[in-house]
Amino acid sequence: MDWYRHKTWTKADEEFFFVKFSRARKNGRAQYLKIQAIELVETKNKELLEVAEGLLNKMLTEYPENKIDKSTALHKLGDIYKAREEYEKAIDYYNQSIEFEKSYPNVRSNSYLDFSELIVKTNKTELFDYVESVLEAELPNQLFPLSKYKMYSILSVINNRNGNNQKASEYADLADENVNAETSGLHYHKDLGLVKNRVSWIDKLVKKK
Repeated sequence: MDWYRHKTWTKADEEFFFVKFSRARKNGRAQYLKIQAIELVETKNKELLEVAEGLLNKMLTEYPENKIDKSTALHKLGDIYKAREEYEKAIDYYNQSIEFEKSYPNVRSNSYLDFSELIVKTNKTELFDYVESVLEAELPNQLFPLSKYKMYSILSVINNRNGNNQKASEYADLADENVNAETSGLHYHKDLGLVKNRVSWIDKLVKKK
């Protein structure tokens, strides 16, 4: 296992990580903090989320010149707060990531989708138009049916809320098409990004005609 991919954070883990960290090249240290934080976020353990938050904040504070990893770090901070159900903070971090990517478009994360899901889930209708513009801008870049299913579903919910029933119905149909997709379109990874399970809370909000 790489020294920056711990799934636990005992005292020994922490000491080992920072010994290796101190010996690493300075231009790679921000990345190691980010990767280690992501590994801990994926455990969904409450205590490890706190450790991950500290590592990400350390990265953002001590390596402000690092642009490559910043968007993902902000995205993961959003994930941490979403896991804690602190949705306002999660939305803020996702939006910071989205705004950063406007200045550095070569750096991409899934913040646009997590942000959009959370806005709809918390029914922040004042941001629905903004979410619609974000998703419409991202759709041409999408390949995987799972992402398109979620995006079309959210767009359907928004348009239904805005009284655009025909458009809402069209988006709902497109969402269903992607649920039923049998291939990702990739030659060597045909199963990648397929819809394995529908998202029940989104489906409940989509009103089909």
